[in-house]
Amino acid sequence: MQTFTLTVLAIYSRNPSASAGEITHKMGVPGTMIRQARAYLGSTGYLYKDNEKNWHVTDFGFMALQNFDRAVAEENARFLNDAINTAATALNVDRDKITGFYLMDKGMTNDSYIFYCNGKKYIYRRAGQGSEMLVDRYREYANYLVLSGRGISDVVVYHNPIDGTKITEFLEDSKGIDVKNEHHINQALIALRNLHNSDIAPPHDFDFLHTIDYYEEICHNAEVEFFSTYRKYKAHVVNLLSKVEKLNVPKCFCHIDFVPGNCLLDKNGKVVLIDWEYSGRQDPVVDVAMFCISASFTKAQSDRLLRLYFDRKPTMEEYARFYTYIATAGLMWSLWSEYKTANGEVFEGYTERTYNLCKKYSRQADKMFDRIENLKNIS
Repeated sequence: MQTFTLTVLAIYSRNPSASAGEITHKMGVPGTMIRQARAYLGSTGYLYKDNEKNWHVTDFGFMALQNFDRAVAEENARFLNDAINTAATALNVDRDKITGFYLMDKGMTNDSYIFYCNGKKYIYRRAGQGSEMLVDRYREYANYLVLSGRGISDVVVYHNPIDGTKITEFLEDSKGIDVKNEHHINQALIALRNLHNSDIAPPHDFDFLHTIDYYEEICHNAEVEFFSTYRKYKAHVVNLLSKVEKLNVPKCFCHIDFVPGNCLLDKNGKVVLIDWEYSGRQDPVVDVAMFCISASFTKAQSDRLLRLYFDRKPTMEEYARFYTYIATAGLMWSLWSEYKTANGEVFEGYTERTYNLCKKYSRQADKMFDRIENLKNIS
């Protein structure tokens, strides 16, 4: 299949009347390829010139080194064109001020790109394939509105809840936390406690059962083949959540996707939390459970993190809630992964790992609730 480099795609021209010969001379691209690309892809431009002699091509970083077949070339070229237009409009600058678009991270839900404007660095978030079915972008938008100016989250300069596009300021000299680094863990827990103890009113609740039922529905529509024991463990989780509900635990604003990748350590050693798609009112222990799942912690490591969060030995009820949430989130994320897989994205071993956590920790939660009940009977 014929391929085009992004250099060839650059014949989308601000001056589409420029001859193939001119472009060939300046860029070393065969004129026949330019004519073929132009005929196929049209003219809405990355190549431009500031005078009669000087041609310029916007720097697209990693993409400039890749070859694409026609379908992928067309998709990426259109995305880049739209992204540059969006960034220029959001920052109120001309298109040629937006440079350096390159992929920073291909995540499990979104893809993130770095770009520059007037020497400043930004992140362009592109919603991943099928994410519109998994994430309520209007809820995310509402979350960022109440977080604005509180120093807890990333700084948003543009947010479109319709298509999930988001532009944020790049946090200079920041880095992701290392789950093996005690200082990093402590800083992440400080940020988490600050969120939980804040007076920020969550714009909505996060409902586990509603989310699980919804994920189950879209998986069914995508003809996903469920685990043979799925119904058994879903019923188990429902029962555990009903027990937790009877504890009447005070709820607060929770991140819900509190995972190491969403904790950025800034140059001052403070953790900033990013990516608030799932956030809402919940039991604060949920966030600790989510971290343990993502970090692939053992039970001993998970128990220790819960102790660090409370800065004391947790009660049996707190352990029971904790294990219930690991089991529940394990079931939920396994459905999430099943749906993503059905849409062509594969996260090696993730579905099985999260489902196994559901099985393991539902048993742990049972044991803890049994101990609580036995103590009540003794007393």
